[in-house]
Amino acid sequence: MRASPLPSRALLSRGEWRTLGVSTSRMAGDDLVTVFPRFLTPAAEPATLNEMCRVLQQHVLPGAVISHTTAALLYGIPIPWWEDREIGLLADGAARSGARHLVIPSTLPVPEKPGAAPSEPRRFERLTTPPLLQCRVEAASPHRAGPHVVVHRKAPSPTFTLGGLKLSHPNVVLLELATSLEHDEIVIALDAFEKRRPRFPFRGVTLERLARELARCDGMPGIPALRRALLDARPNTDSPGETRTRLLLRRAGFPEPALNLRVMDPDTGRPRYIDLAYPELRIGVEYDGDGHRVTKDQWRQDQGRQDTLESAGWMIRRLTSWDIAKPERFLSALRRSFLAVGALAPSARNWTGIAAEKLARPLRRP
Repeated sequence: MRASPLPSRALLSRGEWRTLGVSTSRMAGDDLVTVFPRFLTPAAEPATLNEMCRVLQQHVLPGAVISHTTAALLYGIPIPWWEDREIGLLADGAARSGARHLVIPSTLPVPEKPGAAPSEPRRFERLTTPPLLQCRVEAASPHRAGPHVVVHRKAPSPTFTLGGLKLSHPNVVLLELATSLEHDEIVIALDAFEKRRPRFPFRGVTLERLARELARCDGMPGIPALRRALLDARPNTDSPGETRTRLLLRRAGFPEPALNLRVMDPDTGRPRYIDLAYPELRIGVEYDGDGHRVTKDQWRQDQGRQDTLESAGWMIRRLTSWDIAKPERFLSALRRSFLAVGALAPSARNWTGIAAEKLARPLRRP
């Protein structure tokens, strides 16, 4: 007899599964995965990370506040992919629910088969281990939530409600991240607060305001690292790749670039944006993340955009994550561009030999 299909993306207690007619033996098999003690989700189409957090704070650890990297992911704050069992990778599958919050999958979709019919159901990777969630509870709480949850016992601190979930306040999340992330990763998180197109709840938040608030937080864990990172954070940055590029340019000795410079398209009269630019030299730098090579349409748009900018007198230098890890090629090309327009340029000794090793920031697990 064929087993009945399980409700997709459900996260139910064992009693609720029994009410639906799911046997104890089936719950112990491969069809369901235990997320928390007594709470299971279908392996084929597991619950979203949002639903896991809801069940965690309403049923498993009532009153728990979602925190650290889990809260960062729900806010849309970039975190390195290797943190907390690679939970940062789930941001690639995030979808916006309305204008205010993100829905995060707990696993990523299997790449589509070539020629697959559009009507075929979307398939997900087998969920062998649920994502590692982090939350905080009051210091006296004795409760645990199983091997897939890190429970921090701390004194109460400000919270923020987003999508029905109670999270550490964004400022508190920054402090939580600053206790474990490296300097550049903290700068990337800070840059997300004052992006060119800030998301709720960061609209109206400025790095200057954050600095003023942190000035009143002496003695708290993470404060020294966060204050150092604020010195390197900048408004108007759109992506982690742009932040990494800006930090690379400064460390190599190039002047501070303008970020997401608005220029007019001479053909359409519409604005275009250059990731990092030296407008007085008409030199631009464009960081191409993996999203720029996913589709032919994106590739064609990028090529057309570069051609238009160059026709308007701009010299565009491009780089990828490979150049962040091995920056010599890109930095040498940018230096030649500076010299070609008669501008002062840093010495190539800044990024060759031992200096190259110090500049490199490989995008992989440390």
